[in-house]
Amino acid sequence: MVSLRAKEVFCLFYALVLFFSGIFLIGFSVVFSYKLFYHFKFIPSASVGPFILLFLLGFIHLFLTWLAVKGPTRQHDCHIIMFLFITVVLLLAECAIGVWNMVLWDEVDVEAVLLMTDSFKTVIHEDFNKNSEWNKLQSKLKCCGLNGIGDYKTTKGSFPVSCCEEQNGPNVTCYEESCRLPMARYIKRILLQGAIMSFLSCLFQAVGVFLFYSFFQSLRKDRNDKLARRMTLQQELAENAAHNMSLNQSSPLSASSVHSPEAGDTEKSKKSSKRRSSKGSAPATPPTQANA
Repeated sequence: MVSLRAKEVFCLFYALVLFFSGIFLIGFSVVFSYKLFYHFKFIPSASVGPFILLFLLGFIHLFLTWLAVKGPTRQHDCHIIMFLFITVVLLLAECAIGVWNMVLWDEVDVEAVLLMTDSFKTVIHEDFNKNSEWNKLQSKLKCCGLNGIGDYKTTKGSFPVSCCEEQNGPNVTCYEESCRLPMARYIKRILLQGAIMSFLSCLFQAVGVFLFYSFFQSLRKDRNDKLARRMTLQQELAENAAHNMSLNQSSPLSASSVHSPEAGDTEKSKKSSKRRSSKGSAPATPPTQANA
């Protein structure tokens, strides 16, 4: 059976990992949010919601680190119970965020295509080389147009520079793939990574609940054992004190009962000696003479 001290060490190690997990959540949430905002014109706004929540939950991880250190070291029930309660709430929240990411993952490709279609209708009638959003999209994902390079046929055979690779020679290679599928894969990859991060964090919180609940149970058992030993010791001391008191009260009676026969014998011996002395000291009566 694991001792209370060993469980305390496990809890403190968990607190250290919890601190770094909070930094991890904050950092990766910022990175994923930046990737989404980079092409935000073609990405459903709901896709950013899970990462904003994970960013906020990262700060709760940092706050929980303080409770995770205070509880085992000070052995305060209040800190441990607060830690368990907040951790359970955090576990449920991160699990819900993971599910939310998976729901968005299943629906984001259709919504992204609708946003791209609306945007491309305005781009095709304007100077597409000046449209920074589509140029960033086509350069980043190495794609061209909504359905392919053929979407720019209405522009008298010209197409954006962002649809081609940068080459110094006269021959230029252009991207043939449309931007619909790469954009959907781009968003789905980010949402899938967010879901994995959420579920891993949820599993990590479950480990924390197990460790601290086990420590709390061992702490209560150790306190009960100490209290039982203290009460047993106090009871033994009280019994010993009562026994010593009874011995002290019975010792004078026994002493008087032992010495009383001797006193009676001495008195009897004194009386008998007085009688013998009185008999020995009495004068003898002279004999009477007969009359002549």
